[in-house]
Parts: sequence; C-alpha cells; structure tokens
Amino acid sequence: MTATAAPDADPTGLAVYRLELAPSTPVEPAASAPEEREWNEPLLRDNAIWFCQLRWLVVGVLFAVAAAGLVRELPAALGLKINPVWPGTAAGLLALLNLIFRRLTRRAVAGTGPWRSLRAVLWAQIVSDLLILTAVIHWLGPDWPAAPFMYLFHIILACLVFSPGESLAVAGLAAGSHGLALWAVAAGWVPRSTVLATSGSDGAGSAPAGSIAAMIPMLLIWAVIWYLVSRLAATLRRREHELAETNRRLAASIEERAKHMLQTTHQLKAPFAAIHAMSQVLLGGYAGALPPSAAQVVEKIATRCLALSRQIQEMLQLANLRSRGQAEPPRRALDLAVVVGEVVARIEPAARQRHIRLDTALAPAPVSGVADHVTMLVDNLVVNAVNYSHVGGVVEVACGPLPGVGARFTVRDHGIGIPREKLPHIFEDYYRTEEAVLHNRASTGLGLAIVRQVASAERATVQVESAPGWGTRFTVTWPGLAATTP
Repeated sequence: MTATAAPDADPTGLAVYRLELAPSTPVEPAASAPEEREWNEPLLRDNAIWFCQLRWLVVGVLFAVAAAGLVRELPAALGLKINPVWPGTAAGLLALLNLIFRRLTRRAVAGTGPWRSLRAVLWAQIVSDLLILTAVIHWLGPDWPAAPFMYLFHIILACLVFSPGESLAVAGLAAGSHGLALWAVAAGWVPRSTVLATSGSDGAGSAPAGSIAAMIPMLLIWAVIWYLVSRLAATLRRREHELAETNRRLAASIEERAKHMLQTTHQLKAPFAAIHAMSQVLLGGYAGALPPSAAQVVEKIATRCLALSRQIQEMLQLANLRSRGQAEPPRRALDLAVVVGEVVARIEPAARQRHIRLDTALAPAPVSGVADHVTMLVDNLVVNAVNYSHVGGVVEVACGPLPGVGARFTVRDHGIGIPREKLPHIFEDYYRTEEAVLHNRASTGLGLAIVRQVASAERATVQVESAPGWGTRFTVTWPGLAATTP
C-alpha cells in the first residue's frame, strides 16, 4: 500500500490523505551459486531487452545509408559509391531477426516457449549480429581499416554480461569471422567490395596483403581490450556478489534479532498482566484498606502495566501481520456490520467513563477477509476516535454496502484533529503528533500502523479527513467479494 504524494485540501479547509493499494512486486529468488546468479539477475534480462532496442538503432542507420545510396549525387559528393542493396538487405535481415529475438526474450523471461534460457537467446543474438557485421565490414571494403574495430562493440558487451571464458569465445568468433571473410576474398570465392569511389579494388582477385597482415596488430589490440574489460567486469561482478551476500547476512541477522525481540516481548506479556491483576486485587481491598498515598502508587502501577500490556499486544499483532514465514490465514465471507457492532459493544463501557457517546448506523455489508484482521482494523480506528475525542463528545460509526464497489466503514470524531503537514506520517510505526501526546499519553503509536498493514493485506483503501478543532474521519473501502475471494 502506498500513499499519495501529499494531502489534498477541500473547500472547507479539511486536509485529505489517502492510502492507495500498491502493485505487488515479485520477490527475486536467491540463487545458490554465483554461476546461477549471473544468468538470473534482472541485469541479464535488461541487457537482453536492451540489445533488441539497440538493434533497432542499427537498423535505422543501415536503412538511412541505403536511402542515401538511392540518391547517387549525395554519396558522390563525399567521395563514396553506395550500392543500396547491401545496407538495405542487412537492415531488413536485422529487423526480422530483432522481431524474433524480442519474442524469444519475452518468452524466456516468462519461462515459456522452446527457448527458456536467456543465455541461449543472448548467444543467438551475438552470433547472428557477428555474421551480419562481417558482411557489412566486407561491403565497406579493405580501404576502411578501422571497420573491423566495430567488432569491439560486441566483445565489450560480452565482457560485461558473460564470464571471461565466454567473452573470450565471442572475441575468437569475431576474429574467426573476419579472418574467414578475408580468406574467402583472397581465394576468389567472394568478390571484393568497397564504398570509396576512387578505389580500384572492386572485382575478384587476391586480397591486399595489408588486409591480412593488419589482423595481427588488430588482434593484439582486441586481446588487450578484452583483458582489461573482462578483468574490470569480473571485479564488478565479484563485488556485486559480495554486496549481495552481505545484504543477505544483514537481513538474516535483523530477522534473527527481531525473533528474539518478539520472544522476549511475548514472555513479558504474562508478567505484566499478572502485575496488573494483583494491583487490581490490592485496590479492591483484598489486603485491607490502603493508605491514600499507597493507593495512588498502586493505581499508577496498574495504569502503567495496562499501557505496557497493550503496547506488547500491539507489537505482537504488527509482527504477526508482517511475518512472511507463517501460512496465510483463511479468508471467509463476513458481515462488516456484525464485526463493527461487536467492536462498538466492547469499547462502549470505556467510552462511557469519559461521557463519550457512540452513535452507530450499521447496515449489512458483506466483505471477504480474515476475521481477526478486520476486527483489528475496526477496533484500532474506533479506539483512536474515542481516545482523541473531548470529554462529552460524540463518535459516529457507520458501515454499509457500496453497490458495484464493495463495502465502506467510516469513523468520525469531533476531537483534537490532525494538522495537515502531519497527516502523511500518521501511519508510521510509533509516530505520534505533539497534540496527540498531550491529549493521550497512554497511546502506543502502533494502532494506525496496524491499520495500514491490515488494509494492505485486505486490499482495502483508507482515506483520512482531518483538521484541528474539526476532528478526524477515517473511511475504509473494501473491494467486493468477487475481487477478494481467491
């Protein structure tokens, strides 16, 4: 569940704040070995998709070169002669392959189709790209000595994505493709080509001696670049794995400490309850009439024990709601009016002690949810309304169906209200405004955090309207039964 960026305001001056449902995000499974993680990280999926997007840019450039070749005056002015067949054919083939690879990549990410491995899809992209790049470099001709260095693009990408051994295989495949193309020209199997208008190297025959001889320094440069980039990429991957392992250990440590804290908190629940019960027995005259000063001390002990017991209970409730290790509680059809009525009946005696009246307007409202969770949400909102009302005030509680939407529950008090700038924080753990602390020191600051957690689990939305002196109104909207029942 997420909140809107800032509270809105209506014409009456009320600040309005909404908690909206947040889209659920899948949790990435942690792989057991670095080799598995290398091929399952989101970065690998992003690279596969990015390759397809980048390939469209290359397709556009090749089509632009083909179009320029149709206007002979333009390349001639630059000293070039461009046969549009070569770049046009390469662009069309790349576009067709890109459509296929995009489909294969999406299926591999989804785990469907014959190619479920992103590794295989990436290798197919690289092999096809190298073959087409070899044809493009042959078309440019030996008069462009810098053309073979276009292979470096794929070599560097392979170093960033693949292991050092696999990136070396990509470099070897690039060198083999280029060398095979030169040998085919030298053997006369493939006619020589060039885009320079002043070159006389068109036609069959042996390749220029410099073309093959230039491969030796070129390969040395490729080897140096591969070595530097692969070492840098390996270092980055190792640091990334170390950081991920550190994060996992930190998360495990935090979870372990949280478990110990919850166990300790749970063990404290019974002693505090016993102290509270014994103090009530003393105040009831079990050991005789207490002196006034002793009675005041015992009353303070009872009040403090009751507050601590309530805080322990809310801490345990919030921890149980956030726990992912437990089985999800069963959901069932509920009548929201029945749940609200039971909560109001339980809270009404405490409200009468402060001369606060609870006005109810409850209509049958079917919802689907976990009964204990729905009761928690309703209880915390009604208790909050009573606690932050003035003595002799009124709390209005209502619920009813919303045709085509679900059900709605509202709690309206006429108490102290909440300042506009503090509304975005009221659902945070242990957050209390200064006004709330002065009005009710016994509050734990966890009630609305529990409301937020329950609302998120129940797929309900919460809206708060408040202003100092006007009071506060909470509105909770549940989706219909069809939307919440699995």
